[in-house]
Amino acid sequence: MKRYIHTGILVGAVLLAGCGKENYLNLTYDVNYWGGISTSITGQEIPDLPKKQTAALLKVCQQKPDMMHLPDRYTQHEGFNLYFLPASVQGREFQHVRFLSDETNDYLACQPIRHANYAVHQIKRSDYPFVNWSKQPVKTKSTVVRFGPVPKEVLAQQKQENEERKEIKELGRYLFPSYQLSLPPEGQLVVYMKEKGKDKEHTLFETTESLTGSELNLAFRDSPTGGVQQSAIELMVSGDLVGFPSAIQEHVNGQTYQIERKQLPDSLETGQTVPFATVRKQEDGKIVQETSIYLRFNKTYTKPMNYDYGFLQASSTGYVGFIHQSPKQLVDSDYKYVSTIPDQLAKKIAQELKETEVMEPQGTKLKQKKLTLMRQGKSQTFELFERKRAKKLEIYVVKSGSKTGAKLSGSTSQTLSEVLNQ
Repeated sequence: MKRYIHTGILVGAVLLAGCGKENYLNLTYDVNYWGGISTSITGQEIPDLPKKQTAALLKVCQQKPDMMHLPDRYTQHEGFNLYFLPASVQGREFQHVRFLSDETNDYLACQPIRHANYAVHQIKRSDYPFVNWSKQPVKTKSTVVRFGPVPKEVLAQQKQENEERKEIKELGRYLFPSYQLSLPPEGQLVVYMKEKGKDKEHTLFETTESLTGSELNLAFRDSPTGGVQQSAIELMVSGDLVGFPSAIQEHVNGQTYQIERKQLPDSLETGQTVPFATVRKQEDGKIVQETSIYLRFNKTYTKPMNYDYGFLQASSTGYVGFIHQSPKQLVDSDYKYVSTIPDQLAKKIAQELKETEVMEPQGTKLKQKKLTLMRQGKSQTFELFERKRAKKLEIYVVKSGSKTGAKLSGSTSQTLSEVLNQ
């Protein structure tokens, strides 16, 4: 019997010895790095949402949702667009937030830009006194992209630009007809092209729209790119929130083009892809380039293929890190006081913090330098302690307000020290 007791004690001691490791990494939506815009029911934007309200919305959006889809029928109230302030850090990062009601409950619906489905939280209306709870007609949830006639004011604007082009050569000339798409509140629309004989897709445009849905106008345009000697066929995408061209083909003097517009269905359903048009470039009567354009409607967000417009791309999925003193310096991109950590180093620090021994930090606190790790709009900031020994350097990272911290490995400490001393 004593032998079994002794074995049990030994096993227990081994288990206890391994209890020193813990996860010291906990990235969250820090309101210091987020801003908000109130979007009224009429579509008017009211900027500079107070930090307290932004924090309240971010807090709910981090919690486990009650539903992953919108109610089948709902009344829509006020909406908000929350955005990651250091846009230069990881690119586009948004949270669309909308307040809804059905016959019995009130909801807060969150939609990250990289995920087309909403995370729907059941809430108490009294907890959100800053929201305009004005009643709107009950809506039936739409799940398809619909095609319709282009509004008269949009056509008038395009024709006006064509007239102005006669005097201002830099403007493009619209090639009619144009098209209008009505987007549903859930799903991702992708417009992409493929060259004949090649399997590679090239994304021209993609969007996951807010719950209100959106109207997009698609139009072809012939625009000069090198004076009168060179021009390009572009696909112009315009609407409430966007308006930019995507080049499809370029041609020079002596080359001509032909646009074959496809017969479009009444609607584009989830998971469906339809051909939109084919652009052919000709030279001496022969086709030298043929580009087909397609429309695809995804149920959830899918990373665009070969998307050149970096400022519109989804943010990086990796870790990024910075040495700075205050959130304002990073938000303002004041790189006189901000040092960027190499991505591989940021990843290594994050990996070490996921399983590390927590202890009382040693050495000197670096009062003017803090470490912030970021990933997909979430962040965590640490105080830094540095301990220099004869042949060894140790760096401890400490959560704000904590008396214990995590010691980085020797090689990571040395690499981070080089950044600190730049």
